[in-house]
Amino acid sequence: MSAIKRGIGKLGQRTGELLGIDSGTKIEVSEEFKDLLFETDHRHSGTEAFHAALLLYTNQLLKKKDASDNSKLKLYLLENLGSSMVRLGSGLPKDSGYGHALRELGKAEERMSEHQVEFVNKSKEGMLPTLQRSLDDFKEYVSLQKKLESRRSEYDSKLVKFQKARKDNMTVEDELRTAQVRYEDAYDDLAYRMLDMQDKEQDCLREAYSLYQAQLAYHQSCFEELGRLRGMFEDCLKAKRAPAAERHPLGRALDSRRAALTMRGSEMSGSARQPIPFGTASSVSLSRSVSHSVASRHYRNGSSQFSDISDEIGGGYDSGMAAKQEQARQPQPPQFARVQSDSVATTPGRQGGMPTAAPRRHAPAPPTPSRSPRRTLRRSIYKFHANEIGELPMEKGDIVEVVERIDDGWWKGKLVYSVSAGVNGPQVGKTGLFPANYTEDCNETDIPSTPISGGHQRSASLAPPSVKDCACGCSEFEPSNFQPNKCKTCFHHHY
Repeated sequence: MSAIKRGIGKLGQRTGELLGIDSGTKIEVSEEFKDLLFETDHRHSGTEAFHAALLLYTNQLLKKKDASDNSKLKLYLLENLGSSMVRLGSGLPKDSGYGHALRELGKAEERMSEHQVEFVNKSKEGMLPTLQRSLDDFKEYVSLQKKLESRRSEYDSKLVKFQKARKDNMTVEDELRTAQVRYEDAYDDLAYRMLDMQDKEQDCLREAYSLYQAQLAYHQSCFEELGRLRGMFEDCLKAKRAPAAERHPLGRALDSRRAALTMRGSEMSGSARQPIPFGTASSVSLSRSVSHSVASRHYRNGSSQFSDISDEIGGGYDSGMAAKQEQARQPQPPQFARVQSDSVATTPGRQGGMPTAAPRRHAPAPPTPSRSPRRTLRRSIYKFHANEIGELPMEKGDIVEVVERIDDGWWKGKLVYSVSAGVNGPQVGKTGLFPANYTEDCNETDIPSTPISGGHQRSASLAPPSVKDCACGCSEFEPSNFQPNKCKTCFHHHY
């Protein structure tokens, strides 16, 4: 019952203090004690912040992340940076100054990462435990502070009760003396604790100096690691390196080809162009753009178009006929020069019984004769596969009318007779380029007058009428590529 009364008395006293009601009996401490309390509270909050910051800093330096090379390894940040530099530098050529600098700098970063780990371990072993002990002391300080406040309230309540009691009440007087002793004991314990915490500053100072030494040693080690690279970087920056075109074999091949192209350009004013020799294994075949430009100039009205789709290495063309067993026993067709840039020399190893490829020369087209009394016919002596757009496929025995001679090796012609379909086949009338050395001369009498099969009888309406001079005075009939029944020159009918 007395404990309940004592608690009610403390509650009333505390309420009066909060409401500003002065009972006139509140125990006050000295100003020196108040200053010491304020200083200790500041030391407490500062130590908590310092401990949290140092713990965050050391944990961040020791934190490992996934390696940037997708190797599923966990590395420190500096270690990851250094390994990435070493990996890139090792993949560059040995004579690369950039690669050498990356390798050395990456190794220095890895060594600095080791120094960093050593510094963090010293910090965790020295300063952090000292701060943790200080925080434990502050916990006891807070407990003593609460104890003093409780006993001060008890002492105040006993004092008020004593003032209101009769003078001969010895029980109240004894309770007051007991409360006073308890309050003074708590006061002394708190004061000694605060003074003792000030004396422990010397231990914190020594640990702070150890932290300074560890950090200084870490940064000095990093400075030395980086300082050793100064001479290496200066040497790499001063080193002279030949251009890549001179160092790399491909660059030398490109330079030789460029020189050959320049020489060829200086010889283009002549009547004929010499082939560009490509003697090395790294030579790359030139494109067919130059020959196509010549062919396009003579063939711009045709329905077929030329394209620079593929480049062929060497001057020979493998027709692929040897893949068929029945054709392998037949004589092989000559190696012809396809429409390539200028003339590419034929392969030296192909000098057997097979004729060599006719070199392609872009000579000016021969002048058109004033009157062509008869057309020029050529008969295919080999099967020709058209591998490019604008080429005319031929079977052995097909007859082609020569429309125009593009150059010495390639002519433009129109198929007038097909061995498989006769004169009425679907391919008859198709125009395109064909190799001249795949054909031989023939006459009009070599074209069979009757179709091969009765299923493709030629009607009288489809028989070509006789060509006559046009009423406009044009006597040179050439079929138009867009309208074969009209003249290419005057765009009139000559029938």
